[in-house]
Amino acid sequence: MDFQVVRENALKYLGYQAPMFEGLTLGISSLLGECIEEIEQIAQPKVIVKRFKLAKDPLRLEESGDEILGQQMEDMLEDCEECILIGCTLGIVMERKIKFYAKVNMTKSTVMDAAASAYLEEYCDRYEETLGFDNRTYRACPGYGDFPLEFNKRIAILLDIPRKIGVTITPNNLLIPQKSMLGLIGIGSDKRKKSCGNCVMKEDCPFRKRGQRCYRTD
Repeated sequence: MDFQVVRENALKYLGYQAPMFEGLTLGISSLLGECIEEIEQIAQPKVIVKRFKLAKDPLRLEESGDEILGQQMEDMLEDCEECILIGCTLGIVMERKIKFYAKVNMTKSTVMDAAASAYLEEYCDRYEETLGFDNRTYRACPGYGDFPLEFNKRIAILLDIPRKIGVTITPNNLLIPQKSMLGLIGIGSDKRKKSCGNCVMKEDCPFRKRGQRCYRTD
């Protein structure tokens, strides 16, 4: 786990602009460090992955027949013959801790929420490195770009996430606990670079307005 990456991404989620993070006070900086340490102690990460073959015209999971919609996904998976579905969560304890602080210290709750999101992202990135697929795409999550949020429901069923990692999905296709993630990774292509071009939020994105991206650019 690269805690410097967690810290920098958490600050980005909080609205501070890299690399100088202008306006960051000593108090918030210290609080963020405290939150990251607490997350490391209480988080209960669980992850599940499953490999699928891809079929084309239309783009779909061969075994289940689930169609993968979105021009972003067409582009990402153009050279891929297989993919991995992944589900990950930091657990219900993390959710309860953020809600507890919302009642007693709203500032800490906000910082903890951002730090937990950054921690989850970095945990997933690190886990991907252990899978042994050097020739893989970035991790695409339903709801980002033009990849429909509704695909969360299909991933949830295919991975059996309620039973395997304790995550449930709401009628609106959101995840509980909130610090959870479902995604798809293509195998057979090295398209790691994301783009804002196909994102449905590109006109109103708060990150773009600050000259940032919601993903790594290095």
